[in-house]
This record gives sequence, structure tokens and C-alpha cells, in this order.
Amino acid sequence: MIYYELKIESSSETIEINEDNAIDYADVVLDTLDNSTQKKSSSLLARMTIQGNITSSINDSLIKISEWARDLKKETTYRKVTLVIKEDKAGVILRTYEIPDMFVCDYSEIYHTPKEGTDPEPFQFVLSLNQRENKLEEFNTY
Repeated sequence: MIYYELKIESSSETIEINEDNAIDYADVVLDTLDNSTQKKSSSLLARMTIQGNITSSINDSLIKISEWARDLKKETTYRKVTLVIKEDKAGVILRTYEIPDMFVCDYSEIYHTPKEGTDPEPFQFVLSLNQRENKLEEFNTY
């Protein structure tokens, strides 16, 4: 099983999600903006998508993420995001991403009414982030 730890840092606060089964999907992409490019250029975009389950144990963190998504203050809009992906509960780390100057592109929470006679599926959140332009040299992978 894969375990995730997410840390979002600004000068004024730190948001963390590291509970078991809180995050169930992570996608980190380095994308050339123009796929028909003929040579390597600096027009790359760093994106991250995190998806997980809305539970009472991470509710306060999700409220802070929602507030960040609506934040327009220059000093707190861009934040350092660290994502740690672990292979097992013992903590064998597969990858660590440290990406400064990330901002929220999209944040959504999905709620639904379970169908009668079925197990309720967890409510979900989806956080989509991009790195600020011209900051790719500060993207770190361990």
C-alpha cells in the first residue's frame, strides 16, 4: 500500500495532511507547454494533483486549503509544497517532491448521497496546483 504526506508552507502557516488513507492519489507532471516543440526550452510547467477522502481528521486542513484557493494576497498565494510518497507504513520513501511557489489552480470537494443498500463511498477532495512561472530550477526530487 502507498502512503502520502502533504505539507503546504507559507510564511504565516503550515498545512499538513499525513493521516493514513487521507490521500489516495497523487500526480506530479512536468509538462512542455507546446507539445509540438522542436527543441528543449524553458517553457515547462510543473503541476501536481492530489486527491483524497474528506474525513473529520483532516477537515481543518481542508478548510485551510479552501481558504488558500481563494487567497489573493501576493505574500501567501504562492507556497512551498512537499509531497512524500511512502511504499509502506514503516516509512520506506519512494519519492519526495519539494516544489516552491505553487498556487491553487482548482480545488473541489465532492459530496453525494449513498444509494440505499450500498456501502457509502467516501466524500472526495481534489487539489490541483501549478508552480509559478520561471521557478522550475527550484523544483527538487529526492
